[in-house]
Amino acid sequence: MLVRLLLCSGLATVALSAQAMTLYKSTDANGVVFFSDRHTPGAQAFVIQERRVERVKPPMPGVPKPTYSPQAYRYPLPWRGGPFRLTQGPNGSFSHTDAKSRYAMDIAMPEGTPIIAARNGMVVKTENEQVGRGNDASGNFVRVRHDDGSEAVYLHLKQGSVSVRVGQRVSVGSPLALSGNTGNSSGPHLHFVVQRATEAGLVSIPYEFNQPVGTLPNFAAGL
Repeated sequence: MLVRLLLCSGLATVALSAQAMTLYKSTDANGVVFFSDRHTPGAQAFVIQERRVERVKPPMPGVPKPTYSPQAYRYPLPWRGGPFRLTQGPNGSFSHTDAKSRYAMDIAMPEGTPIIAARNGMVVKTENEQVGRGNDASGNFVRVRHDDGSEAVYLHLKQGSVSVRVGQRVSVGSPLALSGNTGNSSGPHLHFVVQRATEAGLVSIPYEFNQPVGTLPNFAAGL
């Protein structure tokens, strides 16, 4: 019994002086608890590091690793009506040049076109009072956070047309607002972008619509 206790104390001392060590706690047939640096059936594993003991959690069997990527979801068109045309795509020469808007798309459409949610989520921010160019380049907008943490932003909306509030859950097809020509906008259109929060701030991430928009007629050009 004494030898076993001394062995236990010795192992603990060595473990505390080391940078990291794994010990196994077992109980013998007499109910005596002892520690060893060798694994035995039924033993509990502990990692001793920087004078802290942490239980080693075994991997959970059968739990799949997440495989979602931002491109996995194909967005339905976030408006009703049309057809309308893509007038500026990712890495556009006019304004899609910074980290927050690199993969944004601009779709020309008449003011008052119904704008709808392209994905389920929660409204986290809105602007509804801006007139014309105003003080914010985004104009009036709705920001929706999706369940995977990404956020879709619908920009340049018509003043007073935003019909959702912060904290409201929306589903695909839910009315959000009407398109407009507010903020840094050279003509009536919807600027649609998907972003993700990073340590450096919000960044634009790639996405795809579930149908082509680049070959549709452009009402603004009279085609």
